[in-house]
Amino acid sequence: MKKLVFLIIFVFCCASASFAEQEGFAATSDDILRMITDPGGRVFLQIEFKVNSAKISEKAYPVVNSLGQALTSSTGLNMQVKLVGHTDSAGDKDYNRTLSLKRAEAVKNYLAVYFNIDPGRVEVQGMGEAQPIASNENAQGRARNRRVEVINITTKTVSPTVPDAVQGVDTQKLW
Repeated sequence: MKKLVFLIIFVFCCASASFAEQEGFAATSDDILRMITDPGGRVFLQIEFKVNSAKISEKAYPVVNSLGQALTSSTGLNMQVKLVGHTDSAGDKDYNRTLSLKRAEAVKNYLAVYFNIDPGRVEVQGMGEAQPIASNENAQGRARNRRVEVINITTKTVSPTVPDAVQGVDTQKLW
């Protein structure tokens, strides 16, 4: 019986993680880290805002808190990210672009205030309605398009390595 319960829990956990990754959305700090650990890695966050506002809704705090936890964890501590705001196609394109930028900035400010994340680690961009991931023809699609994308923009620093053939050579005898 214990094996069956363990198997059900294991399958459920794997299926939910797989589903989150397939959809590109994450809600927990573990999912966020798993999806953005490599440079260029990206994840979508379904962060709700008040209508025509850049004020993060209270309902979205757990998602933004998960991002903060991910970026302050040992794995994410030195990570640099870009927050890209997106909107649905309702309204004027210029207005949507400005609103999406303000929403990305709101998330950046929240991370700085509540998680003490250096604002220099976070870039922001507003895409407005330019990059939909679902149809804007129905409410469900529009809701998916209203998102903040998190992209790992950390640049890897390559430390110089000494070739094996050179290691152990007494350089004083060379001169």
